[in-house]
Amino acid sequence: MLHNADNLRQALLRRCGGAKVVLPVTLLLHALVVALVAQVIVHQSVASIPSALLTGWFWCTVVLLGLVAGIFTFFTRTIVVGAIVTCVPPTIMVFCSYFKALITSVPLTIQDFLLIGQLGDITELNASSIHFSPLSLGCILFLVLWLVLVSLLLYPVRLPRKPSLWAGAGCTAAVVLVFGVLANALLFTPMGVGIDQKLSQATVNRETGVLLGLWRGTLNQIYMAFHEGDTPPEELEQAAQQALELAGQEGDTQVDQQPNVILILSESFFDVTELPGVTYDGDPLSDFHALQKEGVSGTFYTRSLGYGTCNIELEILTGMNTGLLWGEDLYNMDPQVFSRLPSVPSVLSDNGYSTTMVHMYNDSIYHRTPMFEAMGFDKTYFQDDFAQIDPQAGDPAYLEEQRQGSFYSDSYLSQLLIDLYEKGKGDGPQFLYGISMENHAPYDSSKYSPDEIHVTFQSNLKGQAQEMLQSVSQGSHDASQALGELADYFRNQEEPTIIVFFGDHRPGVGLTDGGTVYSKLGMCSADYSRWSAQEMKELYSTDYLIWSNDPSYLPNEAGAQVDRGTNYLGVDLLNMVGAEKPVYWKLLQNLSHTRLNDTWVYGLAQDGTLSYMPPDEGEDGEKLRLLSTLLDDTLYGEQVATPTLRQSSP
Repeated sequence: MLHNADNLRQALLRRCGGAKVVLPVTLLLHALVVALVAQVIVHQSVASIPSALLTGWFWCTVVLLGLVAGIFTFFTRTIVVGAIVTCVPPTIMVFCSYFKALITSVPLTIQDFLLIGQLGDITELNASSIHFSPLSLGCILFLVLWLVLVSLLLYPVRLPRKPSLWAGAGCTAAVVLVFGVLANALLFTPMGVGIDQKLSQATVNRETGVLLGLWRGTLNQIYMAFHEGDTPPEELEQAAQQALELAGQEGDTQVDQQPNVILILSESFFDVTELPGVTYDGDPLSDFHALQKEGVSGTFYTRSLGYGTCNIELEILTGMNTGLLWGEDLYNMDPQVFSRLPSVPSVLSDNGYSTTMVHMYNDSIYHRTPMFEAMGFDKTYFQDDFAQIDPQAGDPAYLEEQRQGSFYSDSYLSQLLIDLYEKGKGDGPQFLYGISMENHAPYDSSKYSPDEIHVTFQSNLKGQAQEMLQSVSQGSHDASQALGELADYFRNQEEPTIIVFFGDHRPGVGLTDGGTVYSKLGMCSADYSRWSAQEMKELYSTDYLIWSNDPSYLPNEAGAQVDRGTNYLGVDLLNMVGAEKPVYWKLLQNLSHTRLNDTWVYGLAQDGTLSYMPPDEGEDGEKLRLLSTLLDDTLYGEQVATPTLRQSSP
């Protein structure tokens, strides 16, 4: 075989002009192969190739891959290194982006690389959705065969040392110049995704593809490092004055007695009975629906699908809108930035509240503890700390009984919240924040045992899709039931107590054969890149409920349906307890009159006006730009305007 490869190599070199022709042509052909395979992986379809070949971004990707392959090939003087470096890592990134988008509808971002240390935990939690389709396996096999072919044929082919070094230097210069210094002017601005713009990775990838989109993300981070927080001081002082004026239009609420507040982030909860084409035997969410009649509820618009719980809770607790920031992930920031602006727990603490958080899992992925301490939480508990709340939790057998499905049950979370309340009862108002885990992925047939399944339904779903919806429905049922248990306990308590319950995001239910449970139900395209703003809005939404054992504390009449979102739920929390709000939260309250939620992928006004991005024109656009400027100063700049935002009153 090696002898035949030698003969073929010599014939190729003789007929094609030698190494100086064969190597560059092979590098470009290699880049084309990798780019084509990436396209097939992302869209899970060979039929996506013709349309890609007609786009400028695809050929830019080919040139970039070819130049990078040239750098490694010519400096190491072997094409094997160049081929492997520009095949294996890019393909891994494309697969990561595909699976992340399958689960969450959000592609891989540069910020995600900061979670590389938590990759094992993330993979374990989402294992049920990470399966390679036959087409994906075919792509892997094809690339392996391609690398073997290139290696066997051309591994000894090289230029003389000096010309090879000059060729490597030329490739390096081309990458630096075309894809670095001039990339914004030549490539990204004409594509409508300039590196100086705050855009979601999904928006960028629609115009650039995955690999070029990640390259653009890298340049965007470099640009941000040089330009974030660079607003002139006089402009920041003017922005602070504008914030004071807008805050002056808002007031504080008054209450006779400070109520306890229990905030519950219910993992992946949403009203499954609203799914099209699905009919349940009985009401799987009977407790939630009954409490809706006693409280205030509605659609809860959020910032993601299938992942990003920590970002969602940070938006709610801090009021920081990631749709207005340079980076998409708050949890990647230095924890101390969360002490610069008044957060919900810190404002409540200033108003006499004790503040406690309990999470039904460990702290391995997001490392919440320093962030929550910076926000002003007095105590934080994770699964290894349950015995500090419930003495029986020191018994492993007892703890095992508290599991439902793959995690500790929502019912046990309710019991822990009750135990925490009892410990602090009579010592002043309490703010208890509980984060559930029972309805977290994986969503497969092994999640719940047969005796744990109490929900049945009819639909046209088959196989994996039916199994996933079964797990999601059971988890939502258990969350609803646990909420009912908590409400029943507080009905009999004299102290006024408010329960705020919301789903952080819809579950990520990607299927092995492509698409999702949602696409199988006809709610959206199987290809997230083709989703409309309307589909984004619908799938980036869950449900919420505000209930109180004293209806006078409700923000609206009992039974009212009022939509809410992550951007401004914190305003409601502070208003319901009669807290004295700082300028920052009054500014957010002013925005909440006309805005419902603004994210990287959609903007939604209170009147229902929908857009792909937050508005940049009109009164709302001006206010959002003001908030963006102030957040930029606080998080990245010299905090010129921050003292004004922290003021107790205008």
